[in-house]
Amino acid sequence: MSISRLLTPLRRWFRGWRAAHIADDVRPHARPGRDLPHMLSRVAARYAAKGRARRIAFEIEVDPGLARDVTGPFDELGGVLCALLDRAMSQGSPYAALHVDVVGDDVAGQLVHFTVVDGRGARERDCPRLRAAAADVAAIGGVIHTENTADAGDRVIVELAFDLPRRPPRIDVNALRGTLGGEAALGEVIVALDRALCSDLADLDALLEQPGVGPLQAWLHRISGALGMAEASELARIGLALERELAGGRRPHVDRAVRRFAEDATGVLALLREQVPALGYSPEP
Repeated sequence: MSISRLLTPLRRWFRGWRAAHIADDVRPHARPGRDLPHMLSRVAARYAAKGRARRIAFEIEVDPGLARDVTGPFDELGGVLCALLDRAMSQGSPYAALHVDVVGDDVAGQLVHFTVVDGRGARERDCPRLRAAAADVAAIGGVIHTENTADAGDRVIVELAFDLPRRPPRIDVNALRGTLGGEAALGEVIVALDRALCSDLADLDALLEQPGVGPLQAWLHRISGALGMAEASELARIGLALERELAGGRRPHVDRAVRRFAEDATGVLALLREQVPALGYSPEP
């Protein structure tokens, strides 16, 4: 037997070892992620290479409804996904996958599940890697769920909410002036709206601290109505959409969206006040 044939298995082993270690050097969090799809594409490339090197079938599926322009802690999330995929591919697993699903979609952002699948079957839920991943996810505002069965494999789900970019609120003051019939009437309505919005916006912190959805839905309905009267129609629709969203119960990402809506309503208030300087109106602090 020739020396070349004797060395063939060694060469194959070295190529596999080299591919795996090159993959280890291109972790997604080694360079800042531009956006969520970009980070996921780097994860996919890394673990496709690692899977080929270790003869592990790997797949990634991304929900087409995932928004490209969400904002969030992509680098930290990439590090967690790498740790979980490394766990899934350890100790001879025949199959690993990453599934990305949008499970909540509202006017302010998206709630996303990143599911790491390990094809080996049921595994120990309480292990150092999972505890470390859970702590890292909690630090960026998310939570980890685990599911494991003998037939469907081990599933670790990272649940994380992302914000959509904020757009400045728009008010059609000319339409409001035309509807009311003049500058004097416009000033009177703006003063009334200012006082109503100030009163309700000041109540938000107390409402968010209370359990239940009824008072918060009523607050959103009142604020949205006032914004509609002020011709801030787009923001009013957002408030009504959040009111409907609350019918499904209180969740952290919905509460965050409500607070963001209130901040935008405060911006509308500032724009309204700019329209009545000549009336000598002094808004409440």
